[in-house]
Amino acid sequence: MKAQNIQKRFQLDDEVLKISRICLVVFSSFIGFGIFAPVDQLGLYDPKWIRIVHAFITFSFFIATYWVDWVRKNIQSIMLIFFYTMSAHSLILLYWNSLYIGYLVGMILVLSCIGVSFVDRRSLVSYLGTVTSFGILVGIYTKEHQVDLSLYLSAIITPALVSYLTLNIRLSSVEKLRVSESQLKKFQDRMLNELELANETQSNLVTTDWPKKKGIKIHSFFRSFDQVGGDAISYLEREDGKMALFFADVSGHGIASAMVSAMAILAFKIHGNSIQPSECLKSIHDDLQTLVPNNHISACVIYVDLETKDIKYSIAGHPPIIHITQEKGPKFLEGMGTLIVSFLKPQLKNYQLSLEAGDRVLLYSDGILEVFDESGNMFGEEHLFDSIKNHSDKKGDEFLNAIYEDSMSFSAKRISDDMSMLLLEIQ
Repeated sequence: MKAQNIQKRFQLDDEVLKISRICLVVFSSFIGFGIFAPVDQLGLYDPKWIRIVHAFITFSFFIATYWVDWVRKNIQSIMLIFFYTMSAHSLILLYWNSLYIGYLVGMILVLSCIGVSFVDRRSLVSYLGTVTSFGILVGIYTKEHQVDLSLYLSAIITPALVSYLTLNIRLSSVEKLRVSESQLKKFQDRMLNELELANETQSNLVTTDWPKKKGIKIHSFFRSFDQVGGDAISYLEREDGKMALFFADVSGHGIASAMVSAMAILAFKIHGNSIQPSECLKSIHDDLQTLVPNNHISACVIYVDLETKDIKYSIAGHPPIIHITQEKGPKFLEGMGTLIVSFLKPQLKNYQLSLEAGDRVLLYSDGILEVFDESGNMFGEEHLFDSIKNHSDKKGDEFLNAIYEDSMSFSAKRISDDMSMLLLEIQ
């Protein structure tokens, strides 16, 4: 039953259709040669009108395989009819013309072609049994053989056996292919399920629901390059009443990077009460360095004093923070630092900034900057500043979405990395 289902499914495959087209062309060509053959001189009984009609019908079905769905869907049944018709034609002419070699060649051609044209063993065995039996009877009862009887019988039986063996080999290959496809499909389904679960986990790595705090609003944005990404945005309400913000970008993409992001967030939650932001980053580095051998992290930790609106921050190889004021517009804040979770000991410093009402602080991953237009030009810092200035009247999520759209428009929506942003707005 399993083999039959495999055969049934395989009947409509492109391979079968292509082979059927080749056979139809061969048949129509072979039949068509007889239209110009000097049958009168050879004394053969083979009316040209039969050949003309047969060749026309055969070639018409070849054309129909490109345009008619019904023909494509029923190509195996149609080809079986053609094989029986060709065989009957050849056997009748062999009998009428004393086993003339030309018709014997046609018979061998038909018997050889069917082995590579079918995937239905039952139809093939029925055809080979019927045609071979009639072929043997034709050879036995034909008088005045033009071909030695033993050679004739060999020429009939041998291609029939080869066709049967060819079909068995093909069916074995098809069954193995179907088993492999089934296993691959199960693997793909399992991977898709795991990616969906990972995608749900990813949503927890990038905070989008921020607590409401007096005098400050926080917004975040995230688009992953794959179904899951390596960017992380999180926060911790510290014991001293301040809020600690964590923005990280793990090298690479996919599930492995997302796992490292989750580990980094857990480490941040543990060390977010450190006295200085740089101490928090160094502690994250120490916790993960031996656990994560193949990824490094660029990150930033910001401590926000909710009363005074002062911020302390430390940067570990992350793109510079942008401070946006109503009077002067965007500018980079000082601070760079080295990557964490790398082979090198991180070199980190602490920085401080007093914010006023109307000020905004923007953090972003390098995925925002590193998109390219068709000429190979990068969006970069200059275009980011232009985008910030052009959308200075927008607030919150609308502002972040506008920057994202500018980046996408610049690159014709071709991205090569996760894209994330974090915005602080002082009221």
